[in-house]
Amino acid sequence: MKVISNSGILNIYKMTVDEEHRRAFSDIGKRNMVTSVTIESGTLAMYNTVNEQGENLIVELYNDKDAFDIHHRSAQYQDFLAVAKDAVKESRKVELIPHFLGEQDVSLNATTDNNMRVNLVHFTLKDGQGEQFKQILADYLKTAMKAETEILVCYVAQIKERPNEWLTFQVFQNDGTFNNYVNSDGFKTVQKQLAPMLKDRQLEQLDGQVLMNKGHY
Repeated sequence: MKVISNSGILNIYKMTVDEEHRRAFSDIGKRNMVTSVTIESGTLAMYNTVNEQGENLIVELYNDKDAFDIHHRSAQYQDFLAVAKDAVKESRKVELIPHFLGEQDVSLNATTDNNMRVNLVHFTLKDGQGEQFKQILADYLKTAMKAETEILVCYVAQIKERPNEWLTFQVFQNDGTFNNYVNSDGFKTVQKQLAPMLKDRQLEQLDGQVLMNKGHY
């Protein structure tokens, strides 16, 4: 298990895609992601997921601002933009402040139908609880991901414009791995520690359509 530097750039894009153009959007999006993670040294991870409402939630992680700029000038991204111009009816970008970026050491490369469990968990914290929340959760995830290599990805981040709102993005090998995780004694202990800090917690299960990261690099 490795923890990526928190200086990386992490964003989520929520996109409403026109059904008539969904196939073209998915195909060009996959080509963009596969090419970028493969050939761009600073593009560390790209994930295309779909929520229960049919919206695409795209998560992207870059090493730094230079890597972000290189990707946005790339030919494959320009091809994606050309299709997205007609396919995407509405798009919203959420800038995140990364605080824990955990991945396993083997690259993740899921580009077809898979049984992986993908979650986005939204936390609303009480005032002044961010540092303690981050420390407890990061310490736990380091231990959990070392012990269980089927916990493939766990990112913890703060929404830049709303500092009391935090997200975790998680990829598990399958539902069984997720169930073992949430039923473990360690998880239950952390839940009790975090509960007094929270105003609200919402878990959203996503369909992981393209899930890619560099793993070791």
